[in-house]
Amino acid sequence: MKRTLIFIFMFVISAPAFADDSKFSTNLFAKFQVKACTKCHDYFEEERGGLSFKDHKGRSVEMCVVCHKEGITGFEHQEEWFALKGLYTSGMDAQQTCESTKKALHSAFKSRALNNRQMEKHLLEDPRVLWGIDGATPKSGGLPNGKRENDLVKGGMVLWKEQVNAWIQGGMKCE
Repeated sequence: MKRTLIFIFMFVISAPAFADDSKFSTNLFAKFQVKACTKCHDYFEEERGGLSFKDHKGRSVEMCVVCHKEGITGFEHQEEWFALKGLYTSGMDAQQTCESTKKALHSAFKSRALNNRQMEKHLLEDPRVLWGIDGATPKSGGLPNGKRENDLVKGGMVLWKEQVNAWIQGGMKCE
């Protein structure tokens, strides 16, 4: 009886270790929902209160570099920091976010190796993504006027890389 209880106890406390890291919903979906990600991805979405319709209304793309300078954001070119319109938004569930992210890379028409490399390049090297990860770059979360986005992806680059690679190598499951 005592052994059975010990076994059950050990199983229960180790249950989180059995989570399937190859599923987008296990680790990545929650990280895609932090404000550092959704502010940019909702930028052009009027129904989501996107910044282009709120506090940035009427500002042209060329005006962005006046405030969001390289010294603040770390982005050398202004075009580096616009998320694609409709790529994914804060209103999507895990499956929709995952599918939308994969679709943006036109993954249906590419080999698995090419898909994997493109996804790795975007999620692990793209300055826009790194800006939203706590500690990934010295400029992560940097905003004009000394402000900072504090709702960044937590855990730093090591954990982010581990979780992204588990999802990609696991077949980019949208579950």
